[in-house]
Amino acid sequence: MKPQRVFLFLVLTLGVLATSSLLLSNVKFKIGEKEYAVMPSMGPNASDSVNQPDSQAVLAQQLEEEAHKTLEQRKEEILKKPSRTTADTLVLMQVEAMESPAKFYYAENAQVMDNFFEALEKVKSDNTSFRILHYGDSQIEMDRISSYLREQLQKTYGGSGMGLLPAMEVTPKYTVAVQSTGSWNRRLTFGGGENRAKHNRYGPMAYFCKKESEVASVVITAREGTTYKNRNFKSCKILVGAIDRQLEISIASAGKVIDSKTLQASSIEQLVDFKLDSSNGSVGLKFSGANADILGISLDGSTGVMLDNIPMRGCSGTIFRRISADQLARTYKMLGVKMVILQFGGNSLPGMTSKASADAYGKKFYEEIKFLKSVDPNLIVFTIGPADMSVRINGVFQTHPQLENVRDALKKATIDAGGVYWDMYEAMGGRGSMVTWVKSKPALGSPDYIHFSQKGAEKIASIFYTSLLKEFEIYKLRKKINN
Repeated sequence: MKPQRVFLFLVLTLGVLATSSLLLSNVKFKIGEKEYAVMPSMGPNASDSVNQPDSQAVLAQQLEEEAHKTLEQRKEEILKKPSRTTADTLVLMQVEAMESPAKFYYAENAQVMDNFFEALEKVKSDNTSFRILHYGDSQIEMDRISSYLREQLQKTYGGSGMGLLPAMEVTPKYTVAVQSTGSWNRRLTFGGGENRAKHNRYGPMAYFCKKESEVASVVITAREGTTYKNRNFKSCKILVGAIDRQLEISIASAGKVIDSKTLQASSIEQLVDFKLDSSNGSVGLKFSGANADILGISLDGSTGVMLDNIPMRGCSGTIFRRISADQLARTYKMLGVKMVILQFGGNSLPGMTSKASADAYGKKFYEEIKFLKSVDPNLIVFTIGPADMSVRINGVFQTHPQLENVRDALKKATIDAGGVYWDMYEAMGGRGSMVTWVKSKPALGSPDYIHFSQKGAEKIASIFYTSLLKEFEIYKLRKKINN
């Protein structure tokens, strides 16, 4: 190429670049309150025209501004977008959960919900087991609420059976019947002092049934109409307290003795585990010898979720520190307990007249949760607060004046102790909702304006489980984004 043409090409190229620079120097954008130019100005006062961005500083500022936006602000921005990312969907789900009256409460930095969901995923992937003890007051009698949660969790994560049962039935369950013969006596951590034991080794059910005759037996049968999973179990475990001489236990299914085991004298608890395949939902146990404390009989599948219904009529949930911590640690480990649900609050209301008394109750409840977590630091604790409870004021049924104070005290106690709180009162509609539930067709509340009907128990359990599934979806989205 001739020198003249090369020179002309260079002149034209430089001219185009100069013109582009001049034009783009007028194109500006904002980040926060600061203005930036796409390209620096070519003029004599270029250094004074606008601030020039440092890419790392710009990115840091963007991240800081995004971090300070509320979920509601992010939601408004997302709704204006023509399309949404996975992160956008997560924000919308988090806002929905936050705005729901049936939401879960826990400390912002707590991993307790993640720990729960990780454990459930592990049960399914590793074919292991996960036991939940559902302690509660009379709202969960007859296996109400517990049976619904058990059924739903077992459908998804596996498992079967009726869970942990006493050797002597006091309050009937609509899922299972327990018939005892011989002499039995029940010793409780709750209720009147006349039913207390002379020791504090009550076991994981917070009460036990003492065998007081040389021979005694128990027959456990799934009730008609219950689910297949409830009727089917692969294991029968008997948790026996300290004994001073031999105890023989034999097990029968379909009217035939299939196995027998003898326990020797021991100062600590022993677990007997019989393997069987019971599709008829019935098992018989015979006890001969030592007058043992039977701490529980568990009918379970070999893997999956096991959820035990442990009602305590009249209890406010402040009784766990009456149990030997060492024994509770041993028996929780024997049974594979990974989580407890504490459903209390209603029985603290009679006689409560001030916020101060509600706060005092909350402090006691906090100590109970800390005690349970001292038994097992990895224990997952959920608290379900009280339902709406109506009392007659000036001839009209209204929410108990101290109910919301009790609710607030339990919520604070649970969160401060590292647990998860679910507000059953708000989930069912808040103030005055029990009146609505009682008057609905079919009735969802009992005529006492305190307890749920069976239909009502199923409904509130369904609301709880649906909220739990939403939290699980949020967990899975967060996990996907982080990965």
